[in-house]
Amino acid sequence: MILDTISIDDLVRAGSRVSLLALILGTVTLAAYYIVPYLANKGKLNDIPGPLVAKFSNLWSLYWARQHQLSWVTYDLHKELGDFVRLAPDHVSISHPDSIRDVLGHGNGFTKSEFYYAFDNIQSGIFTTRDRAAHSRKRKYVSHMFSPKAMVGFEPYMTSAIGTLATQMNALIDTGRANRYTALGAVDPELKARQGPGEAALDVAQWSAFLAFDIIGDLAFGEPFGFTAEGKDTNGGIKKLRDRGEWCATVGQMPWIKTWTPYFFFDSFFAKGLQATKDLAAIGIAKVEKRKMASRDASRRDILYYLLSATDPDTGGELPDREIKAEALTQLIAGSDTTGNTITHLVDMLARHPEALKTLQAELDAAFPNVDQDFVAMFEDCKDLPYTQGVINETLRLRTTVSVGLPRVVPKGGAMACGRFFEEGTTLSTPTYTVHRDVRVWGPDAHDFKPERWRREGAADLEKAFLGFSYGPRACIGRNVAYMELKKTVATLFRLFEYRVVFPEKESHIREGFHLKCQELPVFVRRRTPVSKGTHGSVTLS
Repeated sequence: MILDTISIDDLVRAGSRVSLLALILGTVTLAAYYIVPYLANKGKLNDIPGPLVAKFSNLWSLYWARQHQLSWVTYDLHKELGDFVRLAPDHVSISHPDSIRDVLGHGNGFTKSEFYYAFDNIQSGIFTTRDRAAHSRKRKYVSHMFSPKAMVGFEPYMTSAIGTLATQMNALIDTGRANRYTALGAVDPELKARQGPGEAALDVAQWSAFLAFDIIGDLAFGEPFGFTAEGKDTNGGIKKLRDRGEWCATVGQMPWIKTWTPYFFFDSFFAKGLQATKDLAAIGIAKVEKRKMASRDASRRDILYYLLSATDPDTGGELPDREIKAEALTQLIAGSDTTGNTITHLVDMLARHPEALKTLQAELDAAFPNVDQDFVAMFEDCKDLPYTQGVINETLRLRTTVSVGLPRVVPKGGAMACGRFFEEGTTLSTPTYTVHRDVRVWGPDAHDFKPERWRREGAADLEKAFLGFSYGPRACIGRNVAYMELKKTVATLFRLFEYRVVFPEKESHIREGFHLKCQELPVFVRRRTPVSKGTHGSVTLS
């Protein structure tokens, strides 16, 4: 045999040559991948300051996104380097207030970047769609779900969920529960020592998530998840959503790695996030299927009703099944973690700013002088309360739901942004965390929590620099529904209850994924005013 004539040494030498050749080819490929973009941009973006590695690859932004610190590191870079900072070979972050109009505004032709590819689930939805024509098509039927008429039909579901939360808070207070305030279930001796009479201890981050998931579950799928009534995440959906969001925000920095993440054995974060994405889709699909199999209640006008009743703009028939499921899942994702996080941040900020809390309570007491244990604020009665609005806006400014810059692609022919011309295909973003702290807009007290700034003369101009719900043609389509939920929740909870942070000497643990999330917020809660006698029920905690 020919093989018999080949010595072991020959095989070793051949193997070494193959390995060396593979190493050389790999090195050349990597060099081309990282250096070619740098050379191609010579004279275009290379004069814009930024981290050295960002000139050659997306690894810099990928690394800091994985560390959950991209917004904060970008903020520090802008403080050091100015309004223009290069975050990747073709990505420039612009922190000048005018970038909101120039990059995110109407009529400039910018489109969403490939960053959003990481967020596609089942198929692209209205949030992730990058093609302008496809987005316009989706908006034709999705917009009906958020019309003023639709919002009237949504309120009873919100009222029911908020009422359940209030009942649970009362039950915790009645039993004086100080254990199980976290998911770990450990009794903290120091916490017990700090607890006052008539108080219960709980993790607001958990309960806010329970509430938000139940509301959007009721709206998007026809029934609440039951988290608030059970006092626990019964299907793991909250954790799955968190893992998915962090995974998407990281993978989105280098979208082509999405299909490779199952093989990233060096970091379980990637496999876990991908699995969470699949699991969340399964939850959404199962809920839609359950609703479709059940008899339809013609009087129930929720989000899924509008999706199932929508007309396909292309065919004139019903929407494709996958599209219905993708849009329903989009609403679950967009309407749960966002509002849940914001409610947590509201409690945290108000508990740490007693003067603001006192002013809010005075406004609520005047608006709702007589309440009982079943009180839930109606939107008509709280929608125009000015200080309540200011509290929500100020919380969304300093603890923005999404604090990273949302990347956009310069259209054909190029475009001007903040006095500089950028060529077609360049990715630009406005860093939300940074512009919300710009003294040119917010003044010398830009870092301070001051809800009254929204009532000052010229406050209307602040809206132009406010990215609580993004800005322009791709701004959050559910903004009005979110405001309804937040106003009803704030008016109800802060009229009924008093909150104080258990450990005020400690800073809250804020973690950046795609959303800016307060990981845990242990607080004491007590009733503000006497309520009618009666049984508040019981709670079940995991």
